[in-house]
Amino acid sequence: MRRARAILLYAVLAIFALASVSPFGFALLTSLKEPGQAFLPGVWPRPLTFENYFEVVRTMPLFLRWVFNSLLVAVVSVALLLLLSLMGGFSLARIAFPGRKALFVVLLASMTIPNQVLWIPNYVTLARLGWIDTYWGLVPGLVATLSSGIFMVAQFLRALPVELEEAATLDGLSRYGMFWRLIVPLTGPVAATVTITSFMASWNAFAWPLIVLNSPEWFTLPVGLNFFKGLYVTRWTLIMAGSMFNTLPVLVVFAVFQRHFIKGVAATGLKE
Repeated sequence: MRRARAILLYAVLAIFALASVSPFGFALLTSLKEPGQAFLPGVWPRPLTFENYFEVVRTMPLFLRWVFNSLLVAVVSVALLLLLSLMGGFSLARIAFPGRKALFVVLLASMTIPNQVLWIPNYVTLARLGWIDTYWGLVPGLVATLSSGIFMVAQFLRALPVELEEAATLDGLSRYGMFWRLIVPLTGPVAATVTITSFMASWNAFAWPLIVLNSPEWFTLPVGLNFFKGLYVTRWTLIMAGSMFNTLPVLVVFAVFQRHFIKGVAATGLKE
């Protein structure tokens, strides 16, 4: 009976895994087909061709610029988010100051506000600052994921024994020294989690960059891929080839940090 349950469980998991992977597989195989065979019967491309990947770069001179823009925005966003999340989480979890609990409640409440509600006020603010159609216009997208990063770090640090900080204090470490030399090295799992989630949020962002970026040379890759959709003709094989450029970096980041990511999710999800 137990073996039958295990087989049933693995069968269900296999179905869900296959359903999750199938969109990526469909996009990959379609990107390897000739344009006229994109939606013909049969999944496997015959003949198999990599011409679509070269065609994406040839037909769209700004394509590599869009890749660079996405990479620059993602790397800067992850670095800033990681630093601010670690500092904010450390202060909320380990430093006693008036209003700390109220501030934590406000932080949790801010996570329940849909980003779409803030689009108009954020756009008005950016327009007054003159940040529309610049890299600075993407800052609200960074702030939107900051609260969840601070929350995860705070939850992770609350699970660490206080004796570590007491020993560091006895050894003469200042608060800043304790943060850089004790806390940061211990936050590997949650730092990996914040890195993956913030990288995915920044790299795949579409709606907000589409609103604030007007000039094609400032577009990020998800926004630029829209150029392959015409009014009368849509070149799906080129869109799928372009989407592979958008997907592979996320897979690489996840593969690198996967082990720490699982530990971080488990630690921040199970502790108070």
